[in-house]
Amino acid sequence: MDQPIHVGMAQMRVVANPARLICLGLGSCVAVALWDPSTKIGGLAHVMLPNEKNIRKKADSGPAKFGNIAVKALLEEMKKKGANHVLIIAKIAGGAHMFKHLYPAMEDIGKKNVQSVRDSIKECRLRLISEDTGGSAGRTVELDTETGKLLIKSLHGATIIL
Repeated sequence: MDQPIHVGMAQMRVVANPARLICLGLGSCVAVALWDPSTKIGGLAHVMLPNEKNIRKKADSGPAKFGNIAVKALLEEMKKKGANHVLIIAKIAGGAHMFKHLYPAMEDIGKKNVQSVRDSIKECRLRLISEDTGGSAGRTVELDTETGKLLIKSLHGATIIL
């Protein structure tokens, strides 16, 4: 397998096996990983905000930016490539409250992002089988389309596999 394919902030990618997708430096952002074990088609979205409310330049933003529409957009792209909706599983990571120690009164956008993504997964009738969310540390995640494993590296040094 070659180098992982980078999924930048407010972006999403869908690929067929063999490939790896990576989101670097998730703070309050949430990575949504969808995977179909039968076709080994995988998708990863790097969600920045819970929804598009109060955003002035909506035209400049793709659907992956917002938790309330990213999951549906990612699912539709996977189905176009041949993924089976019924078999697709979801995993999520991120949604940290990065600056709570410096700014205790600051809004917890990470928590809102996580809830928005969870709601969207439920609305799309997908199974959320695991997650690593919250806390105060940033993360980098990598989805392997061969196995469906989501490798999560925390900035605090911990590495887990979902």
